[in-house]
Amino acid sequence: MILNPLIVIPSQLNELGEPKKQLADVNGQSMVVQSYRRVKEAGIGSIIVDCIDDDVAEALGDAGAYTVKTNPEDLPKNHNYRTESGAERIQATVNRFDRFYTHDLIINIHEDMPTLEPKYIRALMYALVDREVGMATMVCPLEQDELNDANIVKTVVDWNEGRVVYVMKSSKVGTVVDFSRDPKLLADRPLFRHVPIYAYKRGALDRFVNSPPTDRELDENIESLRVLEAGIRMDVCLVDSAPFKVKNGEDLEKIRVDLDLSL
Repeated sequence: MILNPLIVIPSQLNELGEPKKQLADVNGQSMVVQSYRRVKEAGIGSIIVDCIDDDVAEALGDAGAYTVKTNPEDLPKNHNYRTESGAERIQATVNRFDRFYTHDLIINIHEDMPTLEPKYIRALMYALVDREVGMATMVCPLEQDELNDANIVKTVVDWNEGRVVYVMKSSKVGTVVDFSRDPKLLADRPLFRHVPIYAYKRGALDRFVNSPPTDRELDENIESLRVLEAGIRMDVCLVDSAPFKVKNGEDLEKIRVDLDLSL
């Protein structure tokens, strides 16, 4: 199956917030530029960075990124709910940029993962090969101290051992059975940590955004549950660990040190 992916990096998912974190210096480059470079290194498809702030767009433009600007007030409202991932904004950006459906696959990558390994993005493509798959995401091993952490979404997966991920020997592909923050609500099976990086077949993205949230999604604050309840098949690839997300100043310092050590 031949796919033509478009990677969208939405900058400032907090919409009208000040672009402080995005432009924070990470070893000589702003964080959003470092994140863009990791995605570019994957060598998968075309890349758009969707910005709100002029300074963010300028920094990315200087790094060679193709940027578009979005006014959050102009986003269509299909229902009185917006996902934490900003899927509505992704859909609007893609439909504006690619009106003729040249790209049949959309990958949503976060701007606050400047140490994201490019091989993870390549591995994600292997979870989309089956024609019946509408969306794909990632999981990683769950550490013992994460089992009862309500901030971490757990996943049950039916693994398909026959599907090989050539870019990561430790990886494999499976189909999501269920998500929950509470391990007691999941079957007595091995659990994995969900990594909220998504790839959408174009039709599945439209269907997801146009569907209202389900009761369980709202109760658990897990938007992926809407996908399962809508009957959209979601496959996953197994990655080594969850990519580090920058949330505050302490995280920025950790990232700077980690990048120094990797050089």
